[in-house]
Amino acid sequence: MKIPGFAFLPRITFHIYLLLITFPITGQNGNLQKMNSFHDYQDSAISSLIDLRTDYIRSLYSERIEAPNELINGKEYEPYYLRSIFKPLLFSNKERSASIITNTRRYDNITLQYDTFLDEVIYTDISKTINYRFPQIALNKNIINGFNLYLREGFNLYIKEDSLTFRYLRPPECQIRNIKEGFYEIVYEEKSQYIIKHESTYYERQGLNNYKYSPKNYLSVGNEFVRVKNGRTLLKLFGEKSGEVKEFLKSSRIKVRKADKEQILSVIKFYDSVVASERSNE
Repeated sequence: MKIPGFAFLPRITFHIYLLLITFPITGQNGNLQKMNSFHDYQDSAISSLIDLRTDYIRSLYSERIEAPNELINGKEYEPYYLRSIFKPLLFSNKERSASIITNTRRYDNITLQYDTFLDEVIYTDISKTINYRFPQIALNKNIINGFNLYLREGFNLYIKEDSLTFRYLRPPECQIRNIKEGFYEIVYEEKSQYIIKHESTYYERQGLNNYKYSPKNYLSVGNEFVRVKNGRTLLKLFGEKSGEVKEFLKSSRIKVRKADKEQILSVIKFYDSVVASERSNE
């Protein structure tokens, strides 16, 4: 039977209509009980919808509000290098995104810089402006376990990003491993280890303050880290395997004093492969 105007009934009215025509007529009390049951069902559905909306709002709050509340736990950072030609910020000319790991959780898609002269992580709060600029906070190192930087050249999304992982090494670990406390890039962490201390040194040129970027490479094949300065210190680290490593350096045309991160990484991976191969043949 076609009901006139049926197509124009709102969906909720349609449901009520079906209930009314399918319930048996058992008197006024029976109808009231069934209608009350229907209203209870409707209230429950609305309550569930409200709960879903509340959870969604909480998730947004967690991502956009809680992060600044925990991270803004340090001191105001004033850029002291504005007139410097060479600045102490790590890869300041590259576009980036970042994440940070605190004592309680991880935060993604935030704006970070790393000051290699002061060994400080700088958080930029882009949610507000003070004196026409975004405020910057030198984060409290006591709450930070580490952070990641994701770098790319310009805004081209098709260029592969370079991911850098940093960890804050504290006593007693740094004392046992013969390095000073601070942030280190963790390049390789297998049987052997390779970390970099990104540092800048201060100097003056033509009356201006400048900062020379001077990263330091540290390798470990046991417990302590050894700073690699030249081929001699590198080969000494590898002990009885130094001859094989020396041949690898020669065949790969690696000059240790001028070697970049990828070249140093290839050396430590080669050493680990030699040790692993020897143990598998025992």
